[in-house]
Amino acid sequence: MAENEDVALVAINVRIWRYFAVLYPSAQSNWRKYAFVLPVCLMNVMQFLYLVEMWGDLPAFILNLFFLSAIFNALMRTWLAIWKHEEFERFLHELTYLYRQIEASGDEYAQRILLEAVRAARRIAIFNLSASTLDITGALIFTLFRQQRVHTFGIALPLLDMQRTPTYQIFYVLQTPLPFVLSMMYMPFVSLFAAFALFGKAMLQILAYKLSCIGRLEEEEQRYQMLTACIRYHINIMGYVRKMNALVTNILGAEAIIYGSIICLLLFDLNIMSSYTQMISIVMYIGTMLYVLYTYYNRANDLVIESALVSQAVYNVPWYECGMRFRKTLVIFLMQTQRPLEIRVGNVYPMTLAMFQSLLNASYSYFTMLRGVTNK
Repeated sequence: MAENEDVALVAINVRIWRYFAVLYPSAQSNWRKYAFVLPVCLMNVMQFLYLVEMWGDLPAFILNLFFLSAIFNALMRTWLAIWKHEEFERFLHELTYLYRQIEASGDEYAQRILLEAVRAARRIAIFNLSASTLDITGALIFTLFRQQRVHTFGIALPLLDMQRTPTYQIFYVLQTPLPFVLSMMYMPFVSLFAAFALFGKAMLQILAYKLSCIGRLEEEEQRYQMLTACIRYHINIMGYVRKMNALVTNILGAEAIIYGSIICLLLFDLNIMSSYTQMISIVMYIGTMLYVLYTYYNRANDLVIESALVSQAVYNVPWYECGMRFRKTLVIFLMQTQRPLEIRVGNVYPMTLAMFQSLLNASYSYFTMLRGVTNK
């Protein structure tokens, strides 16, 4: 546990999830995950009740459907991590082992690549938490300047008027911790995904470098030993990516459906909205979802690109200078590297920037179809 927190690549997000007992729960801290998640679950139910009340007002209905979906998505991520915490912990243990191997290798190139991955992962984690907290804080403050009483996240309870004093003030105060709670619930999963992918990319870059060094060795036995070491390292990387995919593939499939649908509906809401303030808000919400999707697909796309570069590095090994044993081993390794290492969405399609574009195209197509139907 402490070892994982010392790994700078994932330290920020692991500490957050450990504090709230999402990962590494203990008898003393186990209550925290329920105190962390259950109030948000209750608020999500209240959002649904409010959504039912908004049925006749289409722009307000779509906007509150977005809020409902965003918080449901945050809950879904957190419950997944709680449910699969042992698998996450085993994966983090393996990541720590591979990370320590690179640190202890003494290879300056490998350590430089690792340092670049750590810096990128920490920048993403800090930016995600900061931007999310500021965004939700701004939404809380903005409601104070509205002409009518509204909650940041529309909520309702049967037989209770949420606009009356002191009910409105009580629930507004209860929503004030949301910038911190939702940020720590929503963003660690995105940041950890990026960190996992960045580490996989770093390992593939190190492997490609090691393969390029084979030709510099003079003795064939040294070349063969280096080649077999590269094969073992590639097997470790394949296992790492496969386990990462098993952890995240189902949640990514659900999020692709949620995000694709919500982007379509928000574009439609933007088309029928008359308030410029709300239009600006919707553009910001769409931008947030696009950022999260792009973070996922761009980092996963890097894995596909780097695995292809490893295959190219294998092909460029000077096999013609070596004996038959080396050549046969190299051919088998080349066949192994032909299959790209990829994260799949719902175990259906690979996460690449091409699929990101296809998802956006589908959302826009449904939006134009919906606009065409309503304009008739």
